Amino acid sequence: MLKRTFLIVVIVLALVLSACGGRQAKTCDDLADQTIDLMQDLIDDVEAEVGDMTVEELIATGGDLPSVDQFEKEAAKIDERAVELSCTQSDITAGVAQRVDQLEAHTPIGEFLIKAISSGGL
Repeated sequence: MLKRTFLIVVIVLALVLSACGGRQAKTCDDLADQTIDLMQDLIDDVEAEVGDMTVEELIATGGDLPSVDQFEKEAAKIDERAVELSCTQSDITAGVAQRVDQLEAHTPIGEFLIKAISSGGL
C-alpha cells in the first residue's frame, strides 16, 4: 500500500512539473517559443501590477516591479539553456521576431512592451 501511494505521488509530481513548464528545450526553436511565452507572461504581469498607470509613470518607476525581477530570472535560465544548445543570441532574437505577432496586450503599457520587444528593446 505504501509503495502504491508513493508511486501515485511521484506520478502526480511529474505531471505537475511538466504542466508548469518543466519541459526542457531541445532546440533553438524551442527556446524561442519559451522566450515568447515568457514575454507574454511579462506583459500580463506588468499590466496587472501597474493597473491604469501611464507609460510615463511606469518609466519613472525605473521598472522596479516584481514581474520584471521574475522575467530576468527566467530569462537567465533560457540564456543558460541557449549556451548548452549552442544557440546564439541572433538565433533567439530571430525566433522571437517571427513570433512577436503572437503577443497580446490589453493596456497602453502592454502595447508599449510589445513595441519594445518588436524593436529589439527587450
